[in-house]
Amino acid sequence: MKARPWFPPKPEPEVRLLWKILFILLILLGAALYFPSTRPVVVETLGPVMNPVLSWQTKGEMKSIGRELETLNRQGAELPVPGVSFQSWINKRFMGGSKTDAWGVDYTLHMWRDSVGIVSNGPDQELGTPDDLCLLYTSPSPRDPRG
Repeated sequence: MKARPWFPPKPEPEVRLLWKILFILLILLGAALYFPSTRPVVVETLGPVMNPVLSWQTKGEMKSIGRELETLNRQGAELPVPGVSFQSWINKRFMGGSKTDAWGVDYTLHMWRDSVGIVSNGPDQELGTPDDLCLLYTSPSPRDPRG
């Protein structure tokens, strides 16, 4: 006698419907967060629940920016200057919502002699408060006198 594979029982139709609805809602939420024009509405409505997720997303984008800056540094290329030069550099290299943090605010670049910092203003969208996110990369080009 041939053994039949074991399959879990099919969930009830109501349970399947709930999973489908949840899946659709997650896709809609992801789409709303992706587009910069709808992101502020979603963030304001779901802020307390979403801030940890948005912080995680922003940190990931900041790491991508940092990797690009590290690549420039390794290649001996000129690093962008904080301010307009940095924003222009971001606009050329990143698409869609990755040009700003999850709260729709531009990233800022801070440079010192021995490190570079990529900063997001965080959920309150104000620079210099405890919720700011900062990612530091050490050892920019030693020939770079900024700082």
